[in-house]
Amino acid sequence: MKLNSHLHFLTLALFSVMLFAATTSSSATPKERFIDMTFPFSEESIYWPTDKPFTPTVIFKGASEGGYWYASNQYAASEHGGTHVDAPIHFSEQGRTIGQIPLQEWIGPAAKIDVSNKSLANRDYQLTLEDIHAWEKKHGRIPQGAWVIMQSGIDGRFYPNRKEVLGTEKTGKDAVAELHFPGFSAEAVAFLLTKRTITGIAIDTPSIDPGSSKEFKVHREICNAQKLALENVANLEKIPESGALLYVIPMFIKNGTGAPARVFAVLP
Repeated sequence: MKLNSHLHFLTLALFSVMLFAATTSSSATPKERFIDMTFPFSEESIYWPTDKPFTPTVIFKGASEGGYWYASNQYAASEHGGTHVDAPIHFSEQGRTIGQIPLQEWIGPAAKIDVSNKSLANRDYQLTLEDIHAWEKKHGRIPQGAWVIMQSGIDGRFYPNRKEVLGTEKTGKDAVAELHFPGFSAEAVAFLLTKRTITGIAIDTPSIDPGSSKEFKVHREICNAQKLALENVANLEKIPESGALLYVIPMFIKNGTGAPARVFAVLP
């Protein structure tokens, strides 16, 4: 198992070098080959209605007593909000924390399944097994170690409009019953966990479970399998369905159940 892990990491490292070489030698500039897939953190960032939102405070900004410029802020927020990751411990008692997940597990090929037309027509749409099969018919088998990404089109069109993204502008416990946004189906995730070898799943909405979920089956399946989840991903329309390499760089919170993350893709 350890050998397989090392081989997988070496494969990713070699793939990264090849991508960088292709990037620097192509007619496109390196900037055009790197796609930032992170929503900026601010007071507008979308958090779960019961969680503490991103709250920045200016500590000092201006000329110091010594006559030189000085600026410093502080912030407070839940682990789960904006573009962020879920560690397995989020929904699994024996799951790993953010601090226990090695760097190589955050990097993998991006397999983007675009169901935006279906999701925009049905705010409660769930990615199906048929959607996965349709992607594989077009692009081949999902690569080993892939991030399987559901593109719903919701965040891409509406973020950070809370009403349009979440289905409600309310906060607190009363808002949870009014949440409506697309997510993965438990059937599709079970297939990915048992029939494919993935790094994790990702989505451009606030949760890998649909907003109407009360049992959070997708979270429970992913976390119990010790896999990773990425939510509120930005700019999915800028990456291809196949061929990109996804880098997820979470804040290194030792005992974190989740963490804000900087996410970017390197295009083929």
